[in-house]
Amino acid sequence: MAHYRLTSGILYMLTSSFCFALMNAFAKALSQHHIPSMQNVFLRSLVMVFIMVLIYLYQFSSHKPKKQMKKGGVKKLIIRLSMGGFAMLCIFYNIATMPLGIAIAFAQSMPLYAVLMGVLFLGEKLNLMSFVATLVGFVGLLLMSNPNVNELSFVGIIVGILSGVCMAAAFVTLRSLREYFSNEFLVFAFGLSTTFLGFLGLWIPIAGVGGFTMPNMFEWVLILAMGLSGTVAQFFLNKAYMNAPVGVVAPIDYFRIIFSVLLGIALGDALPNLSTILGMGLIIVGGLIIAAPALMSDIKKINPVA
Repeated sequence: MAHYRLTSGILYMLTSSFCFALMNAFAKALSQHHIPSMQNVFLRSLVMVFIMVLIYLYQFSSHKPKKQMKKGGVKKLIIRLSMGGFAMLCIFYNIATMPLGIAIAFAQSMPLYAVLMGVLFLGEKLNLMSFVATLVGFVGLLLMSNPNVNELSFVGIIVGILSGVCMAAAFVTLRSLREYFSNEFLVFAFGLSTTFLGFLGLWIPIAGVGGFTMPNMFEWVLILAMGLSGTVAQFFLNKAYMNAPVGVVAPIDYFRIIFSVLLGIALGDALPNLSTILGMGLIIVGGLIIAAPALMSDIKKINPVA
């Protein structure tokens, strides 16, 4: 029997989902203050790296014994960092250009692409349930992406789809990395990679995307809050996947859409229309159906501890 800290894993994922929604809300507020989206990625990640350096210094000074890790895992780490980094660039672009809930719903369509990746690259068989769930999810994407209803640009829709694809590729590798790297190192490495990508993004010659605008005092507070909430979210996300089965904790992350819709409305987004609500609902339903077999299987294996 596998031993998991099940309750802890679930609480970690709920905390992560809320903190990610907060981070995205702060990014939305900064975009409303005309801070370019790539600058948000760069500064958010820079704050994350600074916080993780402080954590490492504390751990070094406390002389806590280090857990022995397996050697290797570099290729998987590179995939995780590159795909996760590109996903963040896409998400922050969409946060600046469309309602917050829709931007996050695009990213949360990740399981739909994970199914397709399993079939195309891992040789997995596509059963009827997964096929129906994927179809339901993509119908939801079509409803939500209808430019006649939500006034979404073609570029925004493509970038939204890419955010889900990149997230799927990143999370496929995350759980296996726990054997090779500590949670703190994974958060630190992700922060470094997105700092680098965000810095490169500053040179994108598109208004509202690249460039650097000197923040005022209030905007610096928002930037610090964005970086702090993002660091906490990333930390608890990794903790969730390392302490409980993927099938159990992954569906909980759909709360991120709900949190984002509510925070988006608080920031001035219009109330979602029927087509948008239905589209988001179908994306969530599709993801839950995909997760159902893993959820049931993992529950049977669980022998919770602490």
